[in-house]
Amino acid sequence: MAVEEVSFVTSEEETAIREDRTNAPELFTFDCGQLPFERMGDAHFELLVADIYRAEHEDGTQNWYDTVSRLNDGADQGRDVVMYKGGIPTGVIQCKRLKKNLDLASVTYEICKFFLYAHIRPQIAPQPGTAFRYFFAVADSVTKDAFEFLQESGQKRFDDKLSSFQEQCGKILENSKTLQKNPTLKGLSPAQLCEIVWQWIPLLETKILKKDSLSSLVRKHPKVRSTYFKLDSDATEIIEVIRQYLASQGGTLSGADEAYLQKIRTEYVDQELREGDQLNIGLIQGTDLIPFLQGMLAPEEGAFEQNFGNRPVVLTAGSAAATHTQWHDINELVKAYPNPLVFMVGCGEVTGSVLLSWKTADGMSWIDPSWKPAAAPKFKAGWCWVTDPAEGIINCYILVENEPKNASFGRGSVSLRLAFKDVIVWPTLGNDFTNSVLSKNSQLRRIIASQAEDRLKRPNLILASQHISDLTDVVKSLLDYHARRLASPIAVAAANSERLRDCQLKLHSATGVFPSTDSEYNTRSSPPAMQPPSRVMRRSTSGGLTLTLTWDANLTLECAKGHRLQGGVVQDDLVPATLEFHELFDRHPPDADCLDVVKKELAQLNNLIQAEGIKDSKDFAYQTRYGVTSAKEFTLEDLACAGRYVMKAVQALSYLKSHKDSAWITEPGTKGHLQFSDPNEGDYNVLAWTNDEYRVRHMANDLYRWARDTSNHPQLVVFANGVGKVKDEKPSEPSDSNESSRERFDIATAPSVKGSFTDVAMVNRVYFFALNEIESMYDEADAISAEDFMDDISSRRKHLDA
Repeated sequence: MAVEEVSFVTSEEETAIREDRTNAPELFTFDCGQLPFERMGDAHFELLVADIYRAEHEDGTQNWYDTVSRLNDGADQGRDVVMYKGGIPTGVIQCKRLKKNLDLASVTYEICKFFLYAHIRPQIAPQPGTAFRYFFAVADSVTKDAFEFLQESGQKRFDDKLSSFQEQCGKILENSKTLQKNPTLKGLSPAQLCEIVWQWIPLLETKILKKDSLSSLVRKHPKVRSTYFKLDSDATEIIEVIRQYLASQGGTLSGADEAYLQKIRTEYVDQELREGDQLNIGLIQGTDLIPFLQGMLAPEEGAFEQNFGNRPVVLTAGSAAATHTQWHDINELVKAYPNPLVFMVGCGEVTGSVLLSWKTADGMSWIDPSWKPAAAPKFKAGWCWVTDPAEGIINCYILVENEPKNASFGRGSVSLRLAFKDVIVWPTLGNDFTNSVLSKNSQLRRIIASQAEDRLKRPNLILASQHISDLTDVVKSLLDYHARRLASPIAVAAANSERLRDCQLKLHSATGVFPSTDSEYNTRSSPPAMQPPSRVMRRSTSGGLTLTLTWDANLTLECAKGHRLQGGVVQDDLVPATLEFHELFDRHPPDADCLDVVKKELAQLNNLIQAEGIKDSKDFAYQTRYGVTSAKEFTLEDLACAGRYVMKAVQALSYLKSHKDSAWITEPGTKGHLQFSDPNEGDYNVLAWTNDEYRVRHMANDLYRWARDTSNHPQLVVFANGVGKVKDEKPSEPSDSNESSRERFDIATAPSVKGSFTDVAMVNRVYFFALNEIESMYDEADAISAEDFMDDISSRRKHLDA
């Protein structure tokens, strides 16, 4: 048999590779995670693997070889690391620095190729019938079937896939000119080629060195680590920074606690998230996760492509927004999105047995390889996807809450840090965000350490995935995170899958960006008592928010846009004023014993508002506070603060709306909330006005002015509450009895006398009644109907006309 020569990489060539640190990846000092082997060149990765195994032999860990050599056989065969003992080959490591998962087809191809070359180059493999090790070292990941195949033992697994091996042997011969030239292989069929390979199979031991196991080996040998990677900083200095910070907070850092600082799994992502100073962010509130993902991530037509084009987006949802059974559906949506994405979501409670099934699942990455959770306890869990479709990257990391608020839950211990070129992203699940810095497992401690070791001083974005109904703990923690802005920029993008109710801060959503400012009104400002100043979603129910964060001194929100779900379809949200009005219906519901007919009318009005049937919701609400008075300042915050009074008027109007001859006034420009059609007295409008900061006599005076100075309107019946008592009155007709209570328009002349030729000609007729009369109608089971009530009002109007 003709024997081919084998070429090895010389020690001088290896030294030159080690000394070339031009593209050596930068590392964080505190990192228990996978190292960025994919950023290395092929030669550096192969030599790194060789040096690891040399170090393993030198410290006595491995004794099945005494020499490690690297083949140099060009592009035709590729390079392998071969081990020898006493000059006899004992094993080989196939190095695969891929940016995609190593699959079983690639495994079978490489095994066949190696042993076909060993057939013509016996220097790289022992004689058939001798034990031999075949390892794969991958810079990225491996599919489940390839992993299971390589980790198994015995020949049966090979025999079960004999046809696949035969097929690969045929392909290898077709692709290799070197093999084709060898006379001992000419004319052999795929089955005959496979018989050559099968000579080594009975005693072949296989193994996969994945990214995590390779990382562990590198950390075991600091000299290797410092040779192939650039370390950002010194561990002693970082620990001292933490110690001083804890001392300022009244705490201490023990030697036992120092180890927890290094429980950070860092993913080094070779891409930028920002465009200049701008970062695109999406937030999903509530539990309608799948519809919002479908509406946001849909190619071309989705909210993300419509608003951000093909630029990267960071998206987060609440910590109980998903269920653990939805991973596949979510993963398919994420895979279909054609642009770079970071997406974090919690899936609520899962058992340890579920976590164990995820640990070996295809498509999921377990960030703490040394931990095997107990099967019985419950855990708070979630996922974080990082994708770069242009590079074929889609990684999903399993998150486990480290410090659950409920002590009965199991806990993790590792935090995930996504180190992009221009920003550090911290997916933070549930109570980990509010966990005190005095706790050894504190997320904040790790962020402080990260700031200290990051020589680039990149901004830090915390993705806070929450499921809370009370803001207290979050507000306290925000101050601690905000204080870290002096070390490097820091912001929190939070999403909540629960709802805030009876919030003392009157901040009805916890989904937003902290800190931030917004010159528009699509988000709500946090109250002055809350620091730092921030912006949250206006909608407190399920919804979405897309925005561009400009990372300036104030963290400005640009192009913030709310989204809502209508008929299962994600649409742009209502305009801010309409949305704010809609929100009041839930914040100030009617009493439980309120008439069903009133509840029904309230619901129908709310639907009308959501359908944007009320053309000017802000004016509609304005009239409940200021009636016919014009030019009063009435911001959206004023509307929110006055919600109880606005809804008091709206509930009274809903009772009147049950009248068969009534209709909501939907067009702007006409005073009143309801339009009545009366065959006997003609059309008239009804306005409800309640303002506990305004005197009744001033209300009557405003009505007098409006009746005198405005253009022609239908008759106006006003039901009002204010400071003082409302009596039946006709403000559109001056009289000796009520003129003195009104502001005079012309003090140079004597007041007019009713019926005289000096009497002012009123354009509009206005009638004034007490709003609390209506209130006594709709909260009593034996209340009269709206028709009977308005008949009584009609009689009283006639009396005023007399």
